[in-house]
Amino acid sequence: MTTLAGPRALDPGLDRAILTIAGALMPDGWDVGDHAPSTYEDLCDLLDNGERMVVSGEGCDGTIYGSPEVNHAFRAWHDRCHWLGEHDFSLEGEAKALDRQLRLLFAWCGAERIPLARQAYWQDILTAEVIGQGRYFHRHGTFPTDQRAFVVAYMADPDKALSETF
Repeated sequence: MTTLAGPRALDPGLDRAILTIAGALMPDGWDVGDHAPSTYEDLCDLLDNGERMVVSGEGCDGTIYGSPEVNHAFRAWHDRCHWLGEHDFSLEGEAKALDRQLRLLFAWCGAERIPLARQAYWQDILTAEVIGQGRYFHRHGTFPTDQRAFVVAYMADPDKALSETF
């Protein structure tokens, strides 16, 4: 059973949207395990062969989402955007996959029904989640251990967040 956003979600509405979109795009779901693709080529091999999406279950503590299930759904949806758009795992590819997600998010949810301030907030959250953490990885050689603290700091001041250790 998938749990909806808990009290630690940065935005419960975003959590609900992620679960809805990921579930609709992958109605058969996805697997969580240590055999998740770690390269774009591995992702393509998996999905091009009609296999089920697999995402990593690592690093699901201290995220911006209300539950690990939402984090898994986001990862599955994000990786599907990489595959559909033929975007590799470079920072440029991450930006393109994120752009695809944002366009789908606002189309799916009806941008006219979501106030502009909420759209900007969701975009800031996901930009920090994808681009910010990607930049952090390139600078520090690892992803932030406390993803939630990093995302909040990155949204406030990207350069300062990148210079600190999370």
